Amino acid sequence: MNWGKIKTMFIYVFIVLNIILLSFFVYTVEKNSSDIVQEKEIIEKSMANDNITVEENYTKKDNLGYVNVTISDLKDIRQDVAGLNYDLTKSDKTAILKVTSEASLTNVNKNNYKVDLDTFLLERFKPSANYIFSSYDSNKKEIIYDQQVDGLRIFSNNNARIVFHVDDNGDVKSFEQTLVTQSQAVNRLYHEDLIPKNSKVKANLGYYTYISQTENQVLIPTWNIVISNNDSGEIKNYYVDAINLDILNKKQ
Repeated sequence: MNWGKIKTMFIYVFIVLNIILLSFFVYTVEKNSSDIVQEKEIIEKSMANDNITVEENYTKKDNLGYVNVTISDLKDIRQDVAGLNYDLTKSDKTAILKVTSEASLTNVNKNNYKVDLDTFLLERFKPSANYIFSSYDSNKKEIIYDQQVDGLRIFSNNNARIVFHVDDNGDVKSFEQTLVTQSQAVNRLYHEDLIPKNSKVKANLGYYTYISQTENQVLIPTWNIVISNNDSGEIKNYYVDAINLDILNKKQ
């Protein structure tokens, strides 16, 4: 038997198999993106047919983030908390939460830097969703954490990831997270059949009490959506988590 030829044949087979798997992965990602766009267009068309108008929010910048406060400090919730500076930059289509730390969260040259970031997310930033380490790109100087749903990672979705930035010396002092847009929050309510026909919709980005205790609270960035029904005159307020699209007060 000519083992050299057999070895070469196996190499070619593996190369072809890898190309097929890569093509299938790219196709799946593109198809999912296309499905999301089509679903958005269908929902917006249905809302127009139901005579539902949405007032655009034109606020460009604000300071928001997950914040731990005491009851007596509620008037100062926009101050920096625990050495973290929160800043929200909004454009017509995206809202990005940027968080900067006065001290280094960790250093990528440490063997346990992933543990440090895991601990930071769990104990200080406290996102309402689960995030897991995905990759570290030394060229871009970025550490990616992807969101998990029911133990499964969400791939290639900028709205479901946290990006840590690495300084030239390896320190990690900042990160950013893309928040859901106003249209995504409104579409979620419409999909849940919570916006009746012939309604006007207005949305504002602010805080909502995620965890409330006797002295301490955790406030999260939230879309407050006010729905005014033109037929009945009824007005309803809904709060949608600006990170995970959870409806925080669905039962009214």
